[in-house]
Amino acid sequence: MQRLLRRSVFVLVILLINALGLSDAMPRDNEQPDVAVVPALDPAAMPESAIPIARVATTSRSSTSMRFPYAPQSEYLPTHTNYWEGREGASIDYIVIHYTDISYARTLRAFNIRASDVSAHYVIRGDGHIAQIVHEADTAWHSGNVWYNRHSIGIELELDHVTNPVFTTEEYYAAAALVCAISAREGVPLDRAHVIGHNEVPGTTHTDPGPTWDWPHFMWLTSLCAPPTSATVHASFVSETPYPTIDPDDKALVSVVLRNTGSTAWRKGTEQEARLGIPGNSRDLAFLGDAWPTPERPAVQQEDIVPPGGTATFSFGVTGALPGTYTIPLRGVVDGGAWMDDLGMYTVVTVR
Repeated sequence: MQRLLRRSVFVLVILLINALGLSDAMPRDNEQPDVAVVPALDPAAMPESAIPIARVATTSRSSTSMRFPYAPQSEYLPTHTNYWEGREGASIDYIVIHYTDISYARTLRAFNIRASDVSAHYVIRGDGHIAQIVHEADTAWHSGNVWYNRHSIGIELELDHVTNPVFTTEEYYAAAALVCAISAREGVPLDRAHVIGHNEVPGTTHTDPGPTWDWPHFMWLTSLCAPPTSATVHASFVSETPYPTIDPDDKALVSVVLRNTGSTAWRKGTEQEARLGIPGNSRDLAFLGDAWPTPERPAVQQEDIVPPGGTATFSFGVTGALPGTYTIPLRGVVDGGAWMDDLGMYTVVTVR
């Protein structure tokens, strides 16, 4: 019995030494390990929480602190299987939205297993982090339809009952920003005929992104970052103030209201800012201007954001520099994007 007690005490002492970090196997304070030792891991045999996935550092982005729109950044985590190089000359005409039905980690693993026969160009994690798996110039296997695979870009959003059970604000923002960037690069129209769900691919048996995916909200988000082009920039006439009649050196204010009938929002202070311009960029009547932004741009939108369907007010001053009657032609424009529809607008300034 005494021998057994002594042996038990000895074992307890050894355990205490190891717990305190005093074992010779541990580096001393003035020592460093030769290398960082990483044990070999078998992902197939590991629990979900232990699967190592390369990822960039992320910051917390809540709906109160996250600013949208923003330029999306992706982490390149290429697969070496489950895709075809190139597109055999096919144009990119569609963007297909999916959900993963499994976690982000398992999705990336599946895309790298040949037997899965599946991949996508992008995967968006629940916190909005974007991983690019396949180059846009190559064909990912995501839609179950060869023709649509050749003609589309596939985006998977993490939706998993354990790791991410609902679509998050960060996912909506990241997906919208990514879709806008793809549209700018590839020329895909940002409408529901070209931005579709997996369930809308002909012949599919899939239902994703499912009934909890808010299509109206998502498409509204894309309108905030849609690239301004001749296809997305449109307007209709709403109203205009009466033509001013003024005395020499007097001033008057002219206001024009336009409705945004395009598919991109007008955002003040950005490259999507809507302005009222002189057709042909003529400066011949700039002498009538009172504090115009530029000689050929009498006004910019007053509102911060004018989404599709909304109205914008453009107000500008005129001054009675010289007696006479002057017709100032007007047309909406998003500089760097496109002129709006030619609505035949003008104002007539009479200086007595």
